[in-house]
Amino acid sequence: MGRSASGELAGVVSAISAAVLWGTIGVVQRLAEEGGAETEMLIVGRTLGASLLSVPLLLYYRAVPTWRSVVIAVAALSPLYYSYMKAVSIIGAAISSLLLYTAPAWVAAASYLILGERPGVRGVAAVLMGVVGAALVSGALTGLGGIEVVGVMLGLASGATYALYIFLARYFQVKGATVLEVSLAPIAISGVILAALIGPSRPPNGVEVAASVYMALFTMILPYLLNVTALRYIEAHRVSVISLVEPLTAVVLAVLILGESLTIPQAIGGLMILSASLLVVRGK
Repeated sequence: MGRSASGELAGVVSAISAAVLWGTIGVVQRLAEEGGAETEMLIVGRTLGASLLSVPLLLYYRAVPTWRSVVIAVAALSPLYYSYMKAVSIIGAAISSLLLYTAPAWVAAASYLILGERPGVRGVAAVLMGVVGAALVSGALTGLGGIEVVGVMLGLASGATYALYIFLARYFQVKGATVLEVSLAPIAISGVILAALIGPSRPPNGVEVAASVYMALFTMILPYLLNVTALRYIEAHRVSVISLVEPLTAVVLAVLILGESLTIPQAIGGLMILSASLLVVRGK
């Protein structure tokens, strides 16, 4: 096997591994909650733990957070982490993960409205599929009972803030920001922000500590490093396509481990959301 082939394999494996690890967030969170953990404690534990773990990495790479890092942490990452984990606690891991991946459709719409970028046929189709898919997943088009409106709104908010993160990171990099400035540095700041805003009123219990350590290391820091590794060997658009393994992992684990289920309209909506994401990526 040649060097290029082995490098490509390393990139693909790294990207898949990162996506699978990200896909475990909801399942681990729900299992911890069933074991007595509080959602807010898990949010703080996951993000603050990642903040602490990111410090030696920033020192190693000699990277210093800048005002751009603060903007991303305040406007995008902090609300993303909070809204997604709150959505998981209310509507479950499967539906939350699918609503999170409305982000590419949000990005396509924002790029047209704010930057004036013409979306083309693929872009328009992606936005429409994303909107209809989200409506099917949430039950808005089918009158599906039993879906918590607040949970759905939080799920959509996670997709919107994820899109805002993508948008800001791309914009700042065009303006000269480094990769670490818009990725690892905001992670270091977000945990501190959420800990200050949520303000835990008690020490964490054993379940919260164990889940927080896992989520900080295996759903934030390690996937980040794996993603960076993947980008060294394969193109960014291929990494984006592979990242669609994340919601698929989340849905499969939620069904197999948590006993969650999707109705046929929700499954169709989920496929539409993932297809919309693929259209956006392949259209670049």
